[in-house]
Amino acid sequence: MQKCWVHEVSRVFADRLIDDIDNKWFQDLVVDLMSRSFRCALDFEDLFGERKVIMSDILKIDAPVRLYEHVTERPKLEKAIKGYLEEYNISSAVKMNLVFFEDAILHLMKILRSLRNSRGNIMLIGVGGSGKQSLLKLGSSIYQMSFK
Repeated sequence: MQKCWVHEVSRVFADRLIDDIDNKWFQDLVVDLMSRSFRCALDFEDLFGERKVIMSDILKIDAPVRLYEHVTERPKLEKAIKGYLEEYNISSAVKMNLVFFEDAILHLMKILRSLRNSRGNIMLIGVGGSGKQSLLKLGSSIYQMSFK
């Protein structure tokens, strides 16, 4: 329950922060709130480090209702993403060759969160060639949305 709260608060607030100083302040505040308000023993590493909270609904592909759930097995998530990329490449005339390093996976999860919400929106900002459009195309394909 607490990890879900951290994830949602991070998506609502931290995704809008623009520098490392602000992000560090936010992360320290969340860790402090978790210990004081929730009396939770989760530390910085559990929330924002190697074991950071990732939520997604793409793991159970065949489920009639996709549940937005905490991802506990990173290899399973990477395998699912690669499977979706293969599906995209089969159905598309223009093939994508993507490498799913940690930041790419996290950005894709944020894109998917926005796409799954009705009237969801996201502004992707970055230098050309950084993969913004490719991740958005893949995310659209995962949810069987058209991308123009």
